[in-house]
Order: sequence, then C-alpha cells, then structure tokens
Amino acid sequence: MGRALLLLAVALVVAATPTVASAHPAGVRLAPARAVKEPVPRRAAAPHRAFTLVDAADGAIVRSRPRGHIAGTVPGRTPLGTATWLWAVKTSPDGRWARVILPWRPNGRTGWISLRGRRTVTSRFWVEADVSRRRVNLMRGSGVLRSFVAAVGAPGSPTPVGRFSVTDPIATGDPGGPFGWYAFGLSGHQPTLPAGWSGGDQLAIHGTNAPSTLGTAASAGCLRVSATALGILKRYLRPGTPVVIEA
Repeated sequence: MGRALLLLAVALVVAATPTVASAHPAGVRLAPARAVKEPVPRRAAAPHRAFTLVDAADGAIVRSRPRGHIAGTVPGRTPLGTATWLWAVKTSPDGRWARVILPWRPNGRTGWISLRGRRTVTSRFWVEADVSRRRVNLMRGSGVLRSFVAAVGAPGSPTPVGRFSVTDPIATGDPGGPFGWYAFGLSGHQPTLPAGWSGGDQLAIHGTNAPSTLGTAASAGCLRVSATALGILKRYLRPGTPVVIEA
C-alpha cells in the first residue's frame, strides 16, 4: 500500500476535535454549547453567489461570535499535512470576521475567525451530493457542470447531510485499493459507523475497487464515484471547496 494511502487511512482514524488556545493539552473538548450548530435548509450553499475560502495555514482561533469568547482552535495543517482552508459562510458587516464551517464533531458546527492578515479566495465551484438520487454534482454557481452516479451510505450507515468542505485532495497511491486512485477528504464525520468498522469516521468522496456498487446504498457513509469522475473533480476542487450533501 502506498504511503499516501497509509496517510489517508490514518487521517480517517483521527477525529477532528477543537483544541483550546490555552495551557490545556491539544484535543481538549469544550462544552458543545460554545459552538454553533445550524439547521441545513435545502440549497443551503446559496449557489447563486461566489464562495469565500479563507487561508488558515497559520492556524486560527475560533470564537463564538466576532470578538466573543474562544471556542477552540483550528490547526494550520490537517492530519495529512494539507494547509488548512475554511469555507466562510458569512462575514461580519465590517468585513473583519468570517463565520466558517468547522471540521469538528458534531457535524454542522461553525465559528468566527478573524480575517486580519489572511488571504481569501473566491470561487463559484462547489459540490452538491444528492443522497436520494445517488448523484454527485459538480456545480458552478447554480449550474451543474457534470453529474456523476455515486454509491452512498448503506441503510445502517447513512451518509450524513449538511454543509462541509474539502480538507484534503490526495492521490492514494493505490488505484486498485478501496479508495480508488484519488480521494477528497471532507470536514464532516460519520456518527453511525457499521459494526466492526475500523476505518475511522471522516467523510470523503473517493473512488472504489467495486464499481458495481455505484448507484447503490453500500458504503459506510462516504460517497464513492468512478475513476473518471475523480479525474474531472480533481480539476476543480481544492481545499476549502464547499460540499453540500442533501437527503
């Protein structure tokens, strides 16, 4: 198994939890009430506008509101070593703060980070995954560029819905392996893992060595697509790219 696939497997095991900007050890979990969890209405990504992606490669202190109390921190690099980029779903009226999607449990948590000294990028590309139709759509604004058949979570391990972002685009180094030749790690987590599952809880869009499962409900929660689909997605997705999964 290639080094990249090994790193991917490690990353799927590592849980992304908030860390406290204090003398406490990294990984300390704060009270869930200190972060915000929002309902996800259909078309929550507001696809008619460009999206703001924020460079957090130097790490970020996360607050409950602009200048509010500290809810935790986001490291500057993911477990795979990718520089951290965050999807900003809202900015403050003065443009100094951004509310970002967090890679924390439970899914749906957001927090505010300062934009001072940070680079931002705007993009109209995003991914819409429709679990009921078993499709992964590459979007540009409100338009579908390409649509791909996908395998989704099995009945006992359904694919979680919500707003997420790409954390790690990575070549696995093992085209014949269970993840296919490429994978996109996501900021979300699977709270309902199959019995005996040991592959971690991080969501991903990845390939498969069982193409007959495409179009079925067969995975532990991840979205499986074809090798061809991965090649097209690779051209457009980058860290921070929004991914909206709908039931």
